[in-house]
Amino acid sequence: MTPAMHGVFQLAGDQTPTADVTVDLGKCTKTAELLRQLGKALSFPDWYGANFDALFDCLSDPEIPARIHLHGLNTYAQRHPDDFVVLVEVLRAACEARAEAEAPLTVWLDVAADLPLWPGV
Repeated sequence: MTPAMHGVFQLAGDQTPTADVTVDLGKCTKTAELLRQLGKALSFPDWYGANFDALFDCLSDPEIPARIHLHGLNTYAQRHPDDFVVLVEVLRAACEARAEAEAPLTVWLDVAADLPLWPGV
């Protein structure tokens, strides 16, 4: 992955990214549950508080996987549209922070959202 290929992208159709980690969030119906699942799946440190600020802090760490596929967010995005917007903004901010640290982060979502489509390779 080149440093220019960082950010949060929407997958189209049957695209399957080459991710370091795929996190299935399809059973998450509440924000706290979603944040806990992310922390568990990405092996965040014990101090992770399962909130958006802590999510940013952990994703900004270059030790966290660089290519993350978040799967199954349709129901969550429909039930919690405001929190979904915050989630996307946190993901974008973490991607920018990692790019500045020359440790790019790419996150793919397979949900319809106001995101650029993954150009694929």
